[in-house]
Amino acid sequence: MNDLKAFYDGFSDALRHPDPTALPQGMEDRAAHRFAIYRNNVHRGLYDALGAAYPTVRKLVGEGFFGKLAQGFVQGEANRPGSLALYGDGFADFLDGHAVIDRLPYVGDIARLERAGLEASNARDAQPLMANALAGIEDQLEHMMLLAHPACRLVRSSHPIFAIWQAQNNAPDATGNKVSIVQRPEAVLVARPAMQVEMRFLSPGQAAFLAGLVEEGLCLAKACAKAIQADPNFDVTQSFAELLMAGAFDARFEITKGHGHDCA
Repeated sequence: MNDLKAFYDGFSDALRHPDPTALPQGMEDRAAHRFAIYRNNVHRGLYDALGAAYPTVRKLVGEGFFGKLAQGFVQGEANRPGSLALYGDGFADFLDGHAVIDRLPYVGDIARLERAGLEASNARDAQPLMANALAGIEDQLEHMMLLAHPACRLVRSSHPIFAIWQAQNNAPDATGNKVSIVQRPEAVLVARPAMQVEMRFLSPGQAAFLAGLVEEGLCLAKACAKAIQADPNFDVTQSFAELLMAGAFDARFEITKGHGHDCA
């Protein structure tokens, strides 16, 4: 068993090695050509999977340069998933540490946005919280504690990532017009209502509200207070309704009042 593990480890190390002539220890030279073909096929598959996972990043940097980025990412991986369906985790961090960030400082966050879409698409299914589930408990809503739906992701950036993503993908703004990119921080909700991944721009108040609920574990009243700090004009009724329609929350929830930790 140890010999077999050593063989597989050596085979994997040779596949990752930056030297294209590297061979697994003990492999005969006459097999080098066949191993090189196999290595090229493996790498080509990984490059293609990365390009499919991050199409907007690929557009921003250009096809040729993306190939170089993919090569660097693949060769530097410490761990690799067994499936290509979610390949590319850590690519955003890789971009943050690459010189490309000097001319495209937002590219890492664009990758995070695309990663969120990929994860949302592949997330397990679950019943989302619907407005009709709240009928009859309106007087207890401020004490609610909510869970994010498995397909819900919140991506925040100091750059206008949603506008850049829309412009690169020919997606119109909310009014149906061509997107205008304004230099500002942006937050995006990535969710999967009706089994279709959607992205929604969130105002600072909405982002603070959602983060309070699904990242910090705050009850609705405290999350609302945090949102108002971020945006004094925050409308909790409208924002909560929009998040429900977007499928942001899991159907399971808890009412904290009466459990020894009254939220309000």
